[in-house]
Amino acid sequence: MTSRAQKILFAALILAGLLALAWDLVPLPDAQSRVAHLATVGLGFSSREMPLNETEKSIYGAAQVVKRIYRAGHENFVVVIVDGTRNRHAVHDPGYCFRGAGWTIAGERALVLPGGAGKILTLQKNGETREAVFWFSDGRERHAQIARCWWQTAMRRLTFGGSGPAPVLVVVQPLGDGCSDWNLLPAQLPALFEF
Repeated sequence: MTSRAQKILFAALILAGLLALAWDLVPLPDAQSRVAHLATVGLGFSSREMPLNETEKSIYGAAQVVKRIYRAGHENFVVVIVDGTRNRHAVHDPGYCFRGAGWTIAGERALVLPGGAGKILTLQKNGETREAVFWFSDGRERHAQIARCWWQTAMRRLTFGGSGPAPVLVVVQPLGDGCSDWNLLPAQLPALFEF
């Protein structure tokens, strides 16, 4: 290797080290200003905050999490929104958490949402069947693809937040037994599609 090639390699290593240090030290803009605007009451719905349990606290760590019970008409929903900007591992495929809690994913299907799509999971445990819906949102688009969310997160890290807003994970479950008509969700809880 020539002296010039060694200098170029050394300069590239220093540059890579400085970029890695900057990516770790420069804080990214998070989604909390968006999530803070999530309505707690509105026409036909109301909500109340719900504290995270100890298991959730350990899973989410430094991630910023909103957990609420929303009442819309005669239905109650548990809504969890996770901004993983401060803990990238907190935003993941919700199927892992459901499986970890003992549920089997018996089926999944797409759900058309304003600005994109979500996914409905059919969950079973001990003869009981429930459903949950999830999607990832950057405030403009909604999707249920974990690989796309990871790509958005990686691009935000590489561009120091310049590639777009932070994606958040939104999980909605009916409180209690049974399933809901998920096609009504945008009309029942329009606030979930306005932040």
